[in-house]
Order: sequence, then structure tokens, then C-alpha cells
Amino acid sequence: MNSWSVSRRLIGLAIVGLCAAWVATALASDQGQAAADLVSQSNYQTLMNTYLYTHNGNNRAWNGANHNQARDNIRTLFQSYGLTAVLEPFTYGGYSGNNVVATKLGTVDPNRIYIVGGHYDSAGTPGADDNASGVALTLEAARVLSAYPSDYTIRFIAFDLEELGLYGSTAYVAAHPSDNIQGMISADMVAYDPNTNHALIYGRTASNPIKQAVAAAVNEYGPLTYTIGGQVDQSDHAPFEAAGKQACLLIEGEVWDNPYYHTQQDSYDTPGYVNFAYATKMTRSIVGWLTDTAVVHVPVNTLDFTYPDGLPAYSFPDGSTRVRVQVTGVGNVVPLSGTGVLHYNTGSSWQTTAMDPVAANLYDVQLPAATCGSQISYYFSAQAVGGQTYNDPRQAPTMVYQAAAAYGLNVAYENLLNSSPGWTVEGTWAFGHPTGGSGSHGGPDPTNGYTGTNVYGYNLSGGYTNSMPERNLTSTTINCTGLVGIKLSFYRWLGVEQSTWDHAYVRISNNGGSTWNTIWQNPDTTIDDGAWVRQEFDISAYANNQANVKLRWTLGTTDTAWTYCGWNIDDVRLTTLVCTAPYTPGDLNCDGIIDFDDINPFVLAISGQATYEYLYPNCYWMNGDVNGDGDVNFDDINPFVALMQN
Repeated sequence: MNSWSVSRRLIGLAIVGLCAAWVATALASDQGQAAADLVSQSNYQTLMNTYLYTHNGNNRAWNGANHNQARDNIRTLFQSYGLTAVLEPFTYGGYSGNNVVATKLGTVDPNRIYIVGGHYDSAGTPGADDNASGVALTLEAARVLSAYPSDYTIRFIAFDLEELGLYGSTAYVAAHPSDNIQGMISADMVAYDPNTNHALIYGRTASNPIKQAVAAAVNEYGPLTYTIGGQVDQSDHAPFEAAGKQACLLIEGEVWDNPYYHTQQDSYDTPGYVNFAYATKMTRSIVGWLTDTAVVHVPVNTLDFTYPDGLPAYSFPDGSTRVRVQVTGVGNVVPLSGTGVLHYNTGSSWQTTAMDPVAANLYDVQLPAATCGSQISYYFSAQAVGGQTYNDPRQAPTMVYQAAAAYGLNVAYENLLNSSPGWTVEGTWAFGHPTGGSGSHGGPDPTNGYTGTNVYGYNLSGGYTNSMPERNLTSTTINCTGLVGIKLSFYRWLGVEQSTWDHAYVRISNNGGSTWNTIWQNPDTTIDDGAWVRQEFDISAYANNQANVKLRWTLGTTDTAWTYCGWNIDDVRLTTLVCTAPYTPGDLNCDGIIDFDDINPFVLAISGQATYEYLYPNCYWMNGDVNGDGDVNFDDINPFVALMQN
């Protein structure tokens, strides 16, 4: 855990005292319990003892003798579990490090990601509790869950350079700005407990949903008591929260009274110090949470729901989106044919409709018609012989599937900045070729744009200045009349000191610049991009159907000390949801022509809507319905061939 600048115990006790213990009410699932029961205390202890360099005299600091040895062991262990594991190098704050990232891809929606991680560097100590204990939790969770398929992707991450200021996790968030991260847990100091069996869960108010879910898992699968606290930014969850993700810190209940924090006695060899039974309970908690949230299919007596054609990225507003659902009995449970039900909510209340049987326990169902731009929430259920009902997702309706009502995406505005668009600049904002200059600290500007050679940047020859007011880059007016579901994306190369001292903003106006809304501001950690980083923001609340939209990038105010390279901007786009069915039978690659180039996407469309939309997100799946019967299937092959011959 990252050091405090003032008395950590006093602050910690104050935070705990101010925060009431929430009551989490979710019920444990059979799958979560079965996965938690696979957590092995002896295996956890072996990880600490053998692989993570936690003994007297060991040192995992960034420049310690055992830092790289532990890193390589972690990667090898992840790989031994059958996971794809890579070192993700980064340079941040003048230091270089490597995060160890292991990925378990989801089978239903691999773009929906859950993360559990802990930092493997230490404060120049053996770091048994801080934080080999969190790394061991992450490794043991990976060992257990890697054996089973999951609907969603799970990433197990050992972060580097946490003790220097959350450098590894900050760099990871900056390198993955467009990842659809649904939840992140930082496991940091989870093995010291003088038999209180109590855990602390910290996070910002915006992270209350994940804090309560983790609290429920701690109570159910540990089992442990817990207290939910407020904002604590001294661990690797903080950069995720600052980026708007659901994230929280899981930490031992007696952390504020840990007698060996950041000392050489934070060692596996210190008598009575590491409580392996307690650490195992903390690990069980996270394994259970991951099983439920990422929908890991651990074999128990249940009904299993699979989707042969996948789940759609979009639900067509006209109600023509079909989902195929396969229900299978697992263990002693036998599905009762004809009992499949779709539960859906288009914004007002939950409704149900029976699914159409195709074969025994195989169903088709169409998602409901809905207003373009709205969100459809849905889940499925079926009964077993004997009458018990099973849902998917299994935590429904607390957890559900979702799809935007639209026919796809269109690019409504694009400026690759190959030539100057004539935006309004202040200070030393300018359009042109960046030269790789820098401020007094951090890395340099780029030497080219993300595409082409030009960018908009603040001081194309170097960094920003001290004691400067806000300086703005403001776009010309963009007409978004009739557009919905608008998202802004651009590439940034940004260097700016933490927001305690210097400031950077992204803002939007929908009245031509009379008033401005901040959609992003730099967090209380320094940003020092060493590469182009894609950014994406949902601006629909401000831009939908607005005729006078303007975008603004702001640098300043700044303090009197350190300076960095500042903003560099390239490839600005607005995308919008398509609300009119782009129905052109046979044009599967959406180039306006029906020819041989449509053959491969047509074959893909027959394999299923979700598969097709993943590779052709801006196209309309129903263009494959060449015979006009309301479905895309083998019956469309002959009409498609005839269409190509015309």
C-alpha cells in the first residue's frame, strides 16, 4: 500500500469511524460457493513462501534484488494456469516498470472486463503483507477460475511501482482508455489479522455499487464481517475510479494497527504475523465475487444458458433482433421444455414474454421494439423438472444484459487534422507539427500526429508554463440535430501534473459556447503519456439533437513549480446511433454495392447477429435477409446469389 503523507493510522481510524457499516443483501450463488470452496490455504501459503520473495532479507522494491525475480515467477504461474500472460512495460514519473497482465477471455461478451489485482513491488522490504498477500490472492483466484469458462473477460493483474505513487495502475488505465471495465478490485494487504475476521472496503461514493457487491461476497463467501468506508486513494483502485470506473480497495480490518507496515518485519518469517486462514477467507471472497459478476460456469446442479449466435451489440428499434437461447441441465438438474422466458425492461418496468421453442430446450426470441437511443435491459429464465426457476445472468435482475436500441453506429463528424480546421486557440495552443519538446518534468511531446504529421497542441515546441490561467482550444460549431447516442473520441498525448497543482479539462457546450460542461478533468495523479492514447466519452446528455455543439480542451490553471508537455490532440470523431434501418438487401459490407466483397460478411451474418456485428459494427445485420422473411439464415443463400448475378 502506498505511503501516507501524514499519520496513516489516525486518518484510517477517522475514516472507519465516520463510515457506517453497510448491510449487503445479495444471496450467495451455488457456483460462487463451489468456486470459493476450491480456494486452497496450502496453495496460497506456497505462493507466499516459494514464489513471491517474502522472507527476511528479500527486497521487491523497484530496484530491489528480488523485484524482477518475483515478476517473472508471477508471469510463469499465470501461464501455468493456461492464461495468456504478458508483461506490459510502461514509463511513468521518470521510472520504468512492468505490469504483469493475465487474461481469461469471456465467451459471451469478451469486451466486458472485470479486474482483480495487487501490486508486487514492496517498500524496500520483504513485503509479505504489503503486498505479496494481494498478489497471492490474485494468483490463487486465477488458478481456481482459469479452469472454467466465463461469460465475461477477467484480467488478473500484478501492478508494478505502486509504492512510488500508483505508477503501474495509473499507466495501465492510461494505456487502456477504451476498455469496457465493469469492475476492479485492488487486493492490498489482506493477510494480517489478529483473529478479528474483519475486512475493510474503501472507495468513492460513485463506487458504492461495487463496494456493496464486494461486501456481500465478503459476508457470503469468506465469511467475514466488514465495514464499507469512503474515499482512500492510496492503492491501485484509485486510478480506475479517477477514470470513472467502478473500483474499490479490499484491505485487512486491522491495517491501521499493523505493527510491521513498511518495516523489515513485514516478512513471512515473523512469528504469528501472517494469518493464512484469514487470507484464504479474503481470497474466497474475491473468487466468489468474480464467479458471480463475470458469470463463471463452475459445475454445480443448475441450468446453464448459452447463446449459439452470441448476444447482440445493438437491439434494432423495430424489434427485429433475434436471440437464440440454449438451456442445458448441469449435474442432477433437468430442464423442463417449453418454460423459457425473456424478461425485459425498456425504461419503465419489467415485462415478460415466452420464448419460441425451436427444439428441445432450444429457443428463439426477439428483443422488444424500443425508442432509438434507449437502453434495453434483459435476462432469461427457465424451469427445471421439479419447478425450480433459474435465471441468466444468475444474479438477475440485479445483474442483467443490456443493448442500445439502434441499427448500429455512424460517424457523424470526423476531423483527422490533416489540415487546419480553423478552431479558436488561446495562449500557445496551435495547429501544426509537434517537435518532441517537453516541460521541466516528464516525457516529451510526440514528433508526429496519431495519423499524419499535424496535431493541435499546447506549445508545439515544448511544455506549458507556470502560473498560467486557463487556456482553451475550441472547435467550430458542430450541428448534431437529429442525432442520438453521441460519443466523442479522440487521441491524446498529454503530460500534466496532478490536479492538486495543474489542471487539464475536456468540456462541451450545446449553446454555441455561452456555457460549458466539464466531461473530463485530470485526476490527482500525474499524467505522463508516452504514446498516443485513445479517449472516448458519452456526451449524449449534452449533444443529442443539439444544433450548436462546441468542443473544448483546456490547459490551466498551473502552479509555480513543475511543468509538463501539455495537450496534444488528433483524430477527433463524433459517433451516433443509427435510428433508420439501413436496409439494403445483400449489401453486407455497407459499401453501397452488392458484389463479391459481400460474400464473406454474408457468410458471417448467417452465423449469427452478434458475430456479424462484432466485425461490422456500423452495418445492418438484416441486410442478410435477402428473401424478406424476417430472418437471416440458409434460406437467404439462393436469393443472395441471384442478387449478385444481376
